[in-house]
Amino acid sequence: MSAPQLDVAVAAPVLAPALGAIAVLAVDVVAPRRRLPAPLLAALALLLSLASAIWLRVRASGGGEISTLCLPGDPALAVTAPPGMVASECLLRVSQTGALLQALTAAAGLVVLVLLARERGVPSQDADRTHRPDPGVEVALLLATVTGASAVAVAHDLGTWLVGLELATLPIVALAVLRGGRDSGAMQLVTTSVVSFAVAVLGCGLWVTATGSLRLGGVASWAAGQDDGSRAILTLGVVMLLAAVGFKLSLVPFHAWAPATYPRAGLEVTMLLAGVSTVAAAAALVAVADGAASVRDAAIPAFGVLAVVSMIGGAVLALGAQDPLRLIAWSGVTQGGWVLAPLVAGDTAAAVGYLAVYVVAVVAALAVVAALSTDGARRLEDDRGLLRRRPVHAAVLTLALLTLAGLPPGVAGLLAKVLALRPLAEGGLWWVALPAVVAAVIGLAVYLRWVALILLPPEVATPPERTERAASALAVVTGLVLLAATVFPVMLLGTGTP
Repeated sequence: MSAPQLDVAVAAPVLAPALGAIAVLAVDVVAPRRRLPAPLLAALALLLSLASAIWLRVRASGGGEISTLCLPGDPALAVTAPPGMVASECLLRVSQTGALLQALTAAAGLVVLVLLARERGVPSQDADRTHRPDPGVEVALLLATVTGASAVAVAHDLGTWLVGLELATLPIVALAVLRGGRDSGAMQLVTTSVVSFAVAVLGCGLWVTATGSLRLGGVASWAAGQDDGSRAILTLGVVMLLAAVGFKLSLVPFHAWAPATYPRAGLEVTMLLAGVSTVAAAAALVAVADGAASVRDAAIPAFGVLAVVSMIGGAVLALGAQDPLRLIAWSGVTQGGWVLAPLVAGDTAAAVGYLAVYVVAVVAALAVVAALSTDGARRLEDDRGLLRRRPVHAAVLTLALLTLAGLPPGVAGLLAKVLALRPLAEGGLWWVALPAVVAAVIGLAVYLRWVALILLPPEVATPPERTERAASALAVVTGLVLLAATVFPVMLLGTGTP
């Protein structure tokens, strides 16, 4: 058996943040608690990861997948495999969708990095003092999270998939404690991580039992799908993996941690959860759906039910939210259902395109919330008359909310919903498509309620509130990206027409 070959260029989106984390920790040993070196090193690592992912997406657009760490497979299976399916197996495979997920991960990481670099502390036990976390440790945790998410996006074996998924989650727990103290929602995150890991390990065990291989997809899973006994075991394994990812993506009924954690974990951690962690969970979901193509028909009920209850449940519960972060948490539940819905019909591109639009929109909304939340917690009512007080912030927030709602001028959001519904309609999966339409209608009430407050005149004359500069800059930048995606939806969706 030949030794695996590593193509550094293909692995760069994963290697860059990993090596960056090591460099940050090394510098932190030499110059502890210095605020400048760690963010600079992290920025360089994330920019390299982003540039590499964009380059790989362009390269992959020429056709086919780009692979590295490839091993020869079982030649006996290759004899009976369908035409076009080869026996060689690769640990990392980069497609256009995988590269887009890696780019989203790196970009979201850069946004969180800016917020982490702010000179802000967290309350200590002494009311007169503020505890400032070690910047090197914080940045290293962020880079570790990005590393895991980038690995999951291109994972082609269960080992890489499982390690990457947990690496994209566990550092967030530590960061939540550092940023938010005891009342940060870290316990909910720990509980969720432990339970989801246990379920994922069980699912992996069932997968290996059915296929005899750790590979996601390929000849082994195809062969397992042809045998009735192995097919049943593989289907059960897929359902267990779906449940494990459901915890990470806050799908109903695995969602309880999100509305409890988002308002308490700090805006930096919340943005990390809504951005990087969400991308990692969605990437893991896509990997399972693609790898289990041979048993997709048997797994459709589980995928469809989770999508429907998440879309409807998240939208209904968001109606009563008065806290912006809690509303965004419930929105994440319903949007996770929308990401899952196209996978019921096997359309990976539509799922990833919807995810891209959602992540950009929610990051823009959170950036505005971070810019305005300089004096503590914020309520929806606090944004009444925001258009008159802060027109730029109001414009960005309104565009983000209309994109999530799928209403013009949020054209990218509208196209994302149409593209998500199209494979369901074409496949005759009306029991998923029709509830999705109902969820979209309920979502209009959720987001327009916030938009109405922004556009209404203030009840009393109030001076413009103080804003946080770094977060304001992020709001403008993400707003411009969202505007560009509105004009050129191909940037995120991969297509310009529904």
